[in-house]
Amino acid sequence: MWVELKFDDLRDEQKMIAEAIGMESYLALARKFGGTSIYIAKAEEIQRRMDRDKKIREEFNGNNYSQLAMKYGLTEVWIRNIVLEKAMEIKRKPLEGQLDLKDFL
Repeated sequence: MWVELKFDDLRDEQKMIAEAIGMESYLALARKFGGTSIYIAKAEEIQRRMDRDKKIREEFNGNNYSQLAMKYGLTEVWIRNIVLEKAMEIKRKPLEGQLDLKDFL
């Protein structure tokens, strides 16, 4: 059962969140995540990671996982997650000089 909350029922930190996102959004957040700790990254950190991941994808050549991991201070598993889409794209490309079945039809 959900109790109807009003802005004045909230504590100071919770009021700050409600002011930032609106009471309706705050209540939705409370219903979904209430009682848990959630981390909200700084926008600058999100942008920094996006820029880093873009550079990693640009530098990825299909087999330099460990070099990228060492360069960026990440694990190879994390590098593989970042470049997954590009790795699949590289694997789908025909090898240089490889003929396509369409070439024979």
